[in-house]
Amino acid sequence: MKIPQKIKALFGFAQKSKQLFSGDTAVKNCIKTNKAQLILIAIDFPEKRKGYFIKWCTEKNIAYILWGTKEGYGELLGTAPRCLIAITDKQMAEEIYRIISEESC
Repeated sequence: MKIPQKIKALFGFAQKSKQLFSGDTAVKNCIKTNKAQLILIAIDFPEKRKGYFIKWCTEKNIAYILWGTKEGYGELLGTAPRCLIAITDKQMAEEIYRIISEESC
């Protein structure tokens, strides 16, 4: 999967401004506290858990996208492989959602 440069830049800004959270526990906390604006779910996330997070996002009215892989997320963030990413800034979340949606078409 080729990650667009704009996405890399936005993720970098989000990380530096502490508006990006990754991993199960951090993302769960963002959802519970209603801080999450966008959840990115890796396509190779286990199906049962993927369904759990999709249902939870739908119930909480949080936008989500099935995009990328665990290894891709880890590489993008400079960490170990991650299955989930939460963006808490509304404008950044909208822009990331728009870019990924256009790329998928």
